[in-house]
Amino acid sequence: MSELYPWLVPTYNKISQTFSEGLGHHALLIKVDQGLGVESLFDALTKRIMCQTPDNAPCGNCHACHLMIAQSHPDFHVLASQEGKDIGVDQVRAINEVVSQHAQQNGNKLVYIQDAERLTEAAANALLKTLEEPRPNTYFLLQTEPSSSLLATIYSRCQVWNVPLPTEAEALTWLSSQFQAETSELLTALAMNLGRPLLALETLQQGLIEQRKNFLRQFWLFYRRRSPLEILPFFEKEHTIQQVDWILAFLSDAIKYKLEIQTGWQTLDLKTGVTQFADEQTALGLLTANKIMQKVRSDLLTINGVNTELMLLDGLTKLITDVFKD
Repeated sequence: MSELYPWLVPTYNKISQTFSEGLGHHALLIKVDQGLGVESLFDALTKRIMCQTPDNAPCGNCHACHLMIAQSHPDFHVLASQEGKDIGVDQVRAINEVVSQHAQQNGNKLVYIQDAERLTEAAANALLKTLEEPRPNTYFLLQTEPSSSLLATIYSRCQVWNVPLPTEAEALTWLSSQFQAETSELLTALAMNLGRPLLALETLQQGLIEQRKNFLRQFWLFYRRRSPLEILPFFEKEHTIQQVDWILAFLSDAIKYKLEIQTGWQTLDLKTGVTQFADEQTALGLLTANKIMQKVRSDLLTINGVNTELMLLDGLTKLITDVFKD
């Protein structure tokens, strides 16, 4: 399984084993965070399920494997959001019609549903009918993030697998094989991305640790001088959400410090600044600040036609008037 990221291998092996024992469930719901290489897990599983002569892994030599490698297997189907829209009932009905028919290759039929939480209620109900009465040799793989929710009826028809984050040692070993840097820098990148190695690698490759540090220096000046002009010009149009997330991580860690929570920090490299900032605030004030910036983030993502700078200015002003009082 060399194509699989090492932290995904245990989950793959456990699922593959159920199929080797003839106990493979007809509907697998796999909950996994972004930044863990989920595509490689589903690629391996779909090829394993469609292979005509699998062991623990797909053989790579049978006709089905050749078709899967060429991405042209007529009995493998992907159900996904199109053009950013939710997965609609017509898409599900079309899939239901296809899987109700005999397999063209006389083997398994498989439907991979990406971001299953994007199913509309009507689409989920249409899918439910097929999951309740599974046809022979017909399988569904559903993928969602851990925080996403599905209709309880869909959830109850699936065998659920939660893919854990890699251990710090496991993530660090892999990350050090991909990027040459001091261990402290690798750990900072992992902390910034809540232990998700692929996102940590992007952070290192794009030099985001230093960028974040410089940006939060401006946030500190904004806080000290109570002036939005200290930080507003430093927001970049293409990276505004990410920069708001940096502020949110700083505030979140300040709350953790205030509540004496030692784990899950995202700004370990800035701990001195975080603790100094938190000591000057109340826990309620920090929670209020977090709420204000969460609303800014939500507004930036959902409100069109309003000047981004105005939304940022409104949030920053509220921080000064509602939290950073003299």
